[in-house]
Amino acid sequence: MSPDVLHTDCGLAVPETHLRWFIAECMPTKEKTVRTLLQNAGYEAYLASHSETVVYKSRNRRVKEKIIIPGKVFVRTEKRKLMSILLAFSSVWRFMLDRSTKDRRFAYVSDLEMQNLQYMLGSAASPVHITADSLKVDQPVRVVRGALAGLEGWFYKEGHASFVVIKMTMGTSHYVYTEVPLDDIQLL
Repeated sequence: MSPDVLHTDCGLAVPETHLRWFIAECMPTKEKTVRTLLQNAGYEAYLASHSETVVYKSRNRRVKEKIIIPGKVFVRTEKRKLMSILLAFSSVWRFMLDRSTKDRRFAYVSDLEMQNLQYMLGSAASPVHITADSLKVDQPVRVVRGALAGLEGWFYKEGHASFVVIKMTMGTSHYVYTEVPLDDIQLL
């Protein structure tokens, strides 16, 4: 067997050249710069941000990019290229570690979780929030109408507002959620 193959716990051989979304940590004010540098170097990089309209006292409106996960940029690459990214870009401090395992592997986000995050951030009509606090999510749901039609997640209710929550594993569990009208949600 070639040396570039890792063995998983279930006995299957997985090539080490598998692309994954790793989480690069940088200064909270340098996320856009890091994303641009990585993209210019040929890496697929994603910054979790949402366009938001800001109204100033002078009644001027401006669309700004609001960063949802400060200090983090997602990079889709192979595990063996992480060290070269750290050496090439001084703005990237380190890559996030998975705190749920004892051997401290690099944390990564699955392709499905990343697609759901990108879809939610790109299509949501209301603000998108993230929390590491445990939310009491009840039942799995699907959004059937509106801008987020087709998105599957979990139902969360706080007061009179209903939210669709997607779970993300970024070293620890995080919840990304946005408000969706109750009529647009179908229980699974």
